[in-house]
Amino acid sequence: MAQKFEFLFILPDGPTGAENRKAMTPPHEEYVGQTQECCLRKGPMYKEHKAGTPPVERGSWVLLQASTQSEAFELLQRDPFTTGKVWDWDNAQTLCVKSGLRVPYVKDSVQKALDKARS
Repeated sequence: MAQKFEFLFILPDGPTGAENRKAMTPPHEEYVGQTQECCLRKGPMYKEHKAGTPPVERGSWVLLQASTQSEAFELLQRDPFTTGKVWDWDNAQTLCVKSGLRVPYVKDSVQKALDKARS
């Protein structure tokens, strides 16, 4: 089995991103469901956080796990947010990262705590 690495993509919306986002969200969510083994975390980016004001999306961030950076890139190139012109790939950033908190770690920690509480 090939070693897997983590890649963080910062994907700002393109000029028509806000308009296209609503129509492309259902196919995007379906695609994310199909690729969930590679998609560790994801979420929207906002212009700001302000109490009492609905957030305005300005793009997305995605943490993928893949054997190579090009494999991760190709995965996102098939995402409906790319094909539907939501994301601005000319201004996107890709970072090679290693996340500090992983789901198996959390699950193991919770299980250990439960086992300790039961004993």
